[in-house]
Amino acid sequence: MKKEKDGRIRVLFYNLDSAGVNYFRTLTPATELERIAENDFYVEINNKIDFDDENTIEYLKSFDIIHYHRQLHPNDKKMSLLRKQLKEAGVVLVMDIDDYWYLDKTHPYYLMSLEKELHKKIVFNLREADYVTTTTDHFAYEIRKVTKKDNVFVLHNSINPDWMKQFENNWKPDPEGRVRITYMAGSSHKSDVQQLRTVVNMLNADRELKDKFKIIIAGWDTEGSTTETEFNWDFAEELKELGLWDKKMIRTINQSRGDVDLIYGIPDELREKYRDKVVKVNKRDITSEESVYWEYEKILTNNHNIITNEDYKQWLMNFDRHEKYPNEGNYARRWTQKANRYANVLNETDIVIAPLSNNKFNNMKSNLKQVECWSRRIPVVCSDVIPYNVDGEHMENCILIPDKKNAFKYWKKELKKLILDPDLRNKIGEGLHRDFSEKYHLTNVTKKRAEIYKEIVK
Repeated sequence: MKKEKDGRIRVLFYNLDSAGVNYFRTLTPATELERIAENDFYVEINNKIDFDDENTIEYLKSFDIIHYHRQLHPNDKKMSLLRKQLKEAGVVLVMDIDDYWYLDKTHPYYLMSLEKELHKKIVFNLREADYVTTTTDHFAYEIRKVTKKDNVFVLHNSINPDWMKQFENNWKPDPEGRVRITYMAGSSHKSDVQQLRTVVNMLNADRELKDKFKIIIAGWDTEGSTTETEFNWDFAEELKELGLWDKKMIRTINQSRGDVDLIYGIPDELREKYRDKVVKVNKRDITSEESVYWEYEKILTNNHNIITNEDYKQWLMNFDRHEKYPNEGNYARRWTQKANRYANVLNETDIVIAPLSNNKFNNMKSNLKQVECWSRRIPVVCSDVIPYNVDGEHMENCILIPDKKNAFKYWKKELKKLILDPDLRNKIGEGLHRDFSEKYHLTNVTKKRAEIYKEIVK
């Protein structure tokens, strides 16, 4: 073991990601480890390792533990060589992972992940690592099927409101007395939010709830790109002249995705002429109306019909993140923020909603929405699926919505209860704090991390 001169264990935290994954799985855990165990650990955070630099290998060898998220080296063959060199030097590799390697068919990156076979790279890295850390027991069970070893540890996503400022409880009531319902999610949840279709419209049509609630979508953004493909009709014309243009050929071309080597029955000279020219690929920035948050907004405002202020409707079409409308009424956007500030929207939130489709990919996720809310005692209404029903107890520390085709009826019913009953909101919020504030406190999770690290370097 290559301890510091003062006897401390040397740990390197490495993560290429710069957003939420890095924040919860690398940056804050490393910071907390240094805070509470600086006498036992020397901690270094580095997200810019140059593997082409000949001095890098000696740098890596200077650590006892290297923690990395998903992968250390992007090339599998070089990773195997690197692992061998580090193992000979006594370095322990700890791979962290927070998402299942097989995306669900509803995920926006599903086809891309299949095409690039991303799951193979993740599985390879799971087998290369000495140990693996992850977010839940349910996911850990699945990971052990790959590693074939009892080398997987659960370190929950967790928070420490004492120094993670965005989780300090600075909650304030709505100036207009509305109950604010916040949907705070990333851009990959389009299929999950579908179960809320018609829910807000039903709430808005309820006379008992008139002017009593407000919908907030947090994380709103219009960034991103899209790839468009345009078929080369000159290719089709030549196929027609040769008598090769029929339903079978059209189907073959569609399945080939522009790869002429997969289009059978065409002359070699035609194949060479149209190599890389069957389709034209154009990558461009998305328009504001193409953002997934625009889809979220249409679902959660009933195509903007719950908004009666026509001037505000028109203002929303400007998509200006730098201006604030003076009288938002019953709907508001809160634009995306950096990973260390995004949860500040909870200071203007009374209820958090967390719909989640019941599929294997989602079942491997963590219960982060519940974790984000415990310090402010905000009630969470969530789908009755893993991960939310693992520690979530209906009407005790959260409200669980049945996983049924007519789930929207339950969403409406339970949200109405919470909007009208402040005592119920307080009860659920207090229950969340009671049941989550110890298990999902970063200090307690980090104490477990420290014990694990001490054990694995022996």
